[in-house]
Amino acid sequence: MNSTNHSFIPKIAVQLVRSLINYGERYGVHRTHMLKEASLTEDQLNDSRLLIDVHRYESLLLFISQYLKDPFLGFHHGQQFEAGRWGVLGLIASTSQSFQAAMEAQYRFQSLSGNMGAPLQSSEDGITTLQWVPAYNCSYHLAEQVVTGLVSLARELTNQVDYAPNCVSFTHKPHGDAALYEAYFQCPVTFNASYNGLEVDDKLLQVPLRKSDTETHKVLLAHAQAMLEEQTFTSPLEVIKDYVVKTLPSHVPDIEEVSQYLNLSVRSTQRKLHEYGTSYSQVLDAIRKELALTYLRQTHNSVLYVSERLGFSEQSAFQRAFKRWTGSTPKRYRDATVVE
Repeated sequence: MNSTNHSFIPKIAVQLVRSLINYGERYGVHRTHMLKEASLTEDQLNDSRLLIDVHRYESLLLFISQYLKDPFLGFHHGQQFEAGRWGVLGLIASTSQSFQAAMEAQYRFQSLSGNMGAPLQSSEDGITTLQWVPAYNCSYHLAEQVVTGLVSLARELTNQVDYAPNCVSFTHKPHGDAALYEAYFQCPVTFNASYNGLEVDDKLLQVPLRKSDTETHKVLLAHAQAMLEEQTFTSPLEVIKDYVVKTLPSHVPDIEEVSQYLNLSVRSTQRKLHEYGTSYSQVLDAIRKELALTYLRQTHNSVLYVSERLGFSEQSAFQRAFKRWTGSTPKRYRDATVVE
């Protein structure tokens, strides 16, 4: 029997690391220095299925930002559209019929590109809000890279180079002239906001994409499904954790839903978890705890917000769970974190 390991380690696909290293090299950063900073070899950098601890990527972002003296590195890199940056997911997006279809595929196969955050989509009165909820205390570089990448993706796939969302939001403070962001996004940009993301008109999601290719798209979806099934076979516990993390911002997945995602029966899922010396309820509880600690360290998050993101029906239920996990209240824990 495998030893139990409930810990959640946010990871990122090596294709994203390779894209950043190529970007740094174009601007004069020594490739060997960047590989050393990320603790990677060139062979590992070309292993399309490799996922690495996202903190190694964060170290690389900081290293390149300091080398180039560029406080806007994530923002600048996010503007550079490359389908290959996202591996098979980028190719699936490029051949999708609509931006909505591309987003749905991204959600289904997200574990292939990492689990450093979860997408959250909601719609009201003809406006869709696309949020990115980080699964750890990410740097502002990464938040800007992800959100800016969404806009550059939309512009590329719809062939609307001047497309502008209705507004863009970041939870961090501005690290330079906010006018630079508004010039690129061509819309109001809010810092110190309650979420990282943007608002768009619903109609954007249904705009036909310029490189839509139904047959190629089907082949790519089948390939992604095969990769996901291989992940499930080799690392079932990691795939289950990834699915829980990406789903929690919208709802709490039960074991039936997780099993369907894995293309397994509930009994088979339970058996695989038992081989790791754990159960689904234990995995869910451990992930909720780790995400609670992470979200509370992000001091812009209210206790109510954290409770909702973790799928608790009431704030009081979250407070009881947090007291069980830590012996403290959420507010007391966050206050202590701020003091530190």
